Amino acid sequence: MRVLVTGSSGFLGRHVADHLSGLVGYEVAGYDLRPMHSDRYLSTVGDLCDLEAVVGAVCDADVVVHFGGIGDVDVATEHPSLAAAANVVGTMNVALAAQQAAARVVYASTWEVYGTPRYDPVDEQHLCDPGHVYGATKLGGEQMLSALHQSGELPTAILRLGTAYGPGMRPNAVFSRFADAARAGAPITVHGSGRQWRQFTHTSDVVRAVQLAIESDLDELTVNVVTDEVVTIRELAEIVASRYGVPVEFGPERHGDPPSSIISSERAASLLGWRAQVAFQEGLAALLRETDAAAEPLTAVRGR
Repeated sequence: MRVLVTGSSGFLGRHVADHLSGLVGYEVAGYDLRPMHSDRYLSTVGDLCDLEAVVGAVCDADVVVHFGGIGDVDVATEHPSLAAAANVVGTMNVALAAQQAAARVVYASTWEVYGTPRYDPVDEQHLCDPGHVYGATKLGGEQMLSALHQSGELPTAILRLGTAYGPGMRPNAVFSRFADAARAGAPITVHGSGRQWRQFTHTSDVVRAVQLAIESDLDELTVNVVTDEVVTIRELAEIVASRYGVPVEFGPERHGDPPSSIISSERAASLLGWRAQVAFQEGLAALLRETDAAAEPLTAVRGR
């Protein structure tokens, strides 16, 4: 199984490429704007908006796992044209290249394509009406894949992922911001009331869903890949604050935060046999232990 992982230098793409490259029967390659050095697989530096480069990277693949593009909500909000180019045009280029190579595409989308929930729990039949740039461009990527699937042979699997967490998160992720502030002895600031909730899904559960989608023979598959466990932002802040002995403060709401929704992954359970396995408390504790260990050398250098 020859698999190309786009976005292989990013948070989730790196986890996926590392996992798949350790499996028997998989030959993995990476593709990203940033170079990625790995002993397990080769990575090509290239732009998703360069169709010729994408075609060259995809030509030998059986499956393209597409994590590339703008995955940061704040970056998408600040640079909407960049997000549209990377997430919509870039995904179209991946689809065209995969079609030419007779490859299948497994696309990392997001639960945020649904927008404000009309009903709970939100299943895959729910209207997609995202209220911000990031969700709109990810939905645009889904629609590009659907258009190519309908106009010709392009097997697809779309995974609408929950809010992912785990090792190697971005510095501006809520986990990183809370832990960095608390580790420095500063209060944790929650935007709004903190009653907004998320279904935080561990990287290892995301990776397992990707593998199941690759190995499935189902075509034009769309499933939510989201843990059942619901955690409020206030609960997250209080867990982190308690660990480091700092207070929790409340500030103005963040503009553009997606509305809280209960997302159902029953379809993923039925069709792929996927359910989240990592409990939030367990995953968070492991993440904080890791980030504490990584911060220790910096603390020693600063004399703290």
